[in-house]
Amino acid sequence: MREQAIVVKTTGKIAVLRIQKRPESEGCKICAFKEGQSVVKVKAKNTVGAKAGDTVIVQAEKDNRLLASFIVYILPVLFAAAGAAVGFLALDDQLWAALCCVAGLVLGFAAVFLLDKWAARSRGFGMEIAQICPKEESNQNPDIQEEKTNGYGI
Repeated sequence: MREQAIVVKTTGKIAVLRIQKRPESEGCKICAFKEGQSVVKVKAKNTVGAKAGDTVIVQAEKDNRLLASFIVYILPVLFAAAGAAVGFLALDDQLWAALCCVAGLVLGFAAVFLLDKWAARSRGFGMEIAQICPKEESNQNPDIQEEKTNGYGI
C-alpha cells in the first residue's frame, strides 16, 4: 500500500501524517478509516527527514498479513486446544476439559491483545515514509497513479 499524505508534525523519527481517503481505499483497512470519515491521522517512521507541511509518500512498513492472520485466528485456537488437552489428560473429565478449553481460548485472546499492544509499540505492523514529494507536485503523484492501476485496487 502506497499513499500520498501530508506531515502534520514530527517527533524524532516518528511523524504524524494526514491521509485523505480515496475511492480505491474502500477495501483496505490499513489506515482504519471510520464510517463516514474521509481523513485519518496515522503515525509513521520518518527515516527520510520529512518536516511538518511536507507532502510525502507513505507505505506499509512490512507486509505481515500472514503473520497477523496467524496471530489473530490460530493462536486462540492453539490455546483452546492446549487447554482442552490439559483438562482431558490431567483431570480426566469432559466437563473439566470443556472448562479448560474455554479458559485456553480466553488466554489466547488475551495473548492476541498483548501481542497487538507490543506490535504497536515496536512498530512492526506500522507505516513508514518512503519519500518526500517535490513542492511543485500537486495532489497526484505518478507513483500513486501507477499503484492505482495495478489491478488490485490498492
